[in-house]
Amino acid sequence: MTASSIFYPLMFIVIIYFIFTNIRDNIKYKKENMEVLLYLNNDDRLVHLLSSILMAVMIGMTGILILGMLKSESFAIEDVLTMGVLPALMVVLYIPLSKKTRLSTLGIHKRSYLIRWENIKSINYLKPDAKDRVKTKILHINFNRDTTTEITFLKGDPQLEKFKEIAKKYKVNKKGKRSGK
Repeated sequence: MTASSIFYPLMFIVIIYFIFTNIRDNIKYKKENMEVLLYLNNDDRLVHLLSSILMAVMIGMTGILILGMLKSESFAIEDVLTMGVLPALMVVLYIPLSKKTRLSTLGIHKRSYLIRWENIKSINYLKPDAKDRVKTKILHINFNRDTTTEITFLKGDPQLEKFKEIAKKYKVNKKGKRSGK
């Protein structure tokens, strides 16, 4: 028994689990009549770029490896299927990471994770840094613990003002009062 005979099936199970939960969550959000209000252009640009590059490299490397195995005629059909299916599943897994951060009627969707408006405790707008980026720190409840998530805007970006308006409109405190601080 080799390590790959244990490693590849384990990776298949983990990847299929994440894909299943992502699809399940998207169906649940559609049942809750989610409406997308705003896509953020400048948040997580590096993550989007790296996930797109990783997907392209993975597809290219898989093609090269499968062609090399076919030309050398030293392959088993199981190896070709494993080398073809695993990268395809990884691409499906990375698609949510390549999506832009968006605001919806349910909350803030960042990297396929939803921060619901009712779970947000506070939103702090920091001063611009040296690269003229304004970081917004969102303190929210995640699995009964306080967690901080950052969203990045450019200085003077009209999306920052839209974000502030949407946050004031949808963010509701535990006591049922509207937050407008």
